[in-house]
Amino acid sequence: MDQLRSLVFFIRDVAFKHTLGNNHPKKDAPKIFDERKEVIRRALNKKVLVPDILSLMPAWPSEFQPDIDEINLEIDEWLKTVNVAEEKKAKHRARGNYTLLTGVYYPHCKKDKMLVLSQFLYWIFFWDDEIDTGGELTYDREGTLQCCAETNKCIDDCLGPNPCYTPPPGSRGTVEMFYPILRDLRKGLGPVSTERLRKELHDYVNGASNQQRVREEDRLPDPWDHFQMRADDVGVIPSITQNEYAMEFELPEWIRRHEAMEVIVLECTKLTILLNEVLSLQKEFRDNQLENLCFLFMNTYNLSIEDSIDKVLGLLKEHYDICVAAEARLPWSKTDEKLNEDIREYVRGCNRLATGTACWSYNCERYFKLSQLNDKRELLLDLSYQK
Repeated sequence: MDQLRSLVFFIRDVAFKHTLGNNHPKKDAPKIFDERKEVIRRALNKKVLVPDILSLMPAWPSEFQPDIDEINLEIDEWLKTVNVAEEKKAKHRARGNYTLLTGVYYPHCKKDKMLVLSQFLYWIFFWDDEIDTGGELTYDREGTLQCCAETNKCIDDCLGPNPCYTPPPGSRGTVEMFYPILRDLRKGLGPVSTERLRKELHDYVNGASNQQRVREEDRLPDPWDHFQMRADDVGVIPSITQNEYAMEFELPEWIRRHEAMEVIVLECTKLTILLNEVLSLQKEFRDNQLENLCFLFMNTYNLSIEDSIDKVLGLLKEHYDICVAAEARLPWSKTDEKLNEDIREYVRGCNRLATGTACWSYNCERYFKLSQLNDKRELLLDLSYQK
């Protein structure tokens, strides 16, 4: 009888976690339990048709680097040498195809640079998976802080004034693999771009730690605070700087810090966040990851999930218009056409951050099944728990 009672309790506990995830209610904060549960209840089993997001950014075309298939063969060999769990490698290789993402971010870069840039994107997804919802360190605050400290040291070792590319003994796999990637990136970057990348990677690593802390707080975050936090430290910004590596130029710092260029970088970052919030919505719901703008707008403004998605898409249109308008204010030279072309290339790299992320999402199964897309590239999101 005791064994039967224990089995019943175990089944009940598993069902409870499946419904609410691992965000257990705290005894002194019952509101968070009700808040998350209510968002899940209102969204559960809804199906929402989302328009083609690329059509909302009509002036920015998508292209693919021609060596993607060849680079993927090299990635398969490289993955055998990476000290990451085989299960994780297989999952990301099957669902992510980050070489495809690299190919749409940098469609005109050389083949050897494509390999290094693809390795970087594999690293960022592997590393982020350790801390993000469902990862080994999701609820391990001390472990997360240690992981971030090791990663920050790696960044300074490789991109600081006295480069050292040898990982310390006992380094975790995602840190160990990062040393040679940063070494190769540094070889193709000028000193200004190297220092910019170093600071941006620190922002990303520290931001990932901060986002984990937010997930543990007593309330779902305010959507605007969440949006600002992600814009400040999201991991896509280093991929803009890596466009200088891909296309072999170095943007002068005074142009990078020009008001209009700052706007373009920020707006393309926000566009990437906004479209990713929509396209990853189904996956995050099934993972019980409610720190998504669509769910946060639902919670804060008592919107339906349909209206909340529309709000995010409306913001995407607004930020696209702001970005396009900023291009006219860039400091174009009247005499230096090479500088103007570097500026144009940098802006195209910013634009491709958004269009590339969307295009990649429509061509792999990281966030949803390809069968959920129709011939107009409209996506039918399914907010159920089926896999």
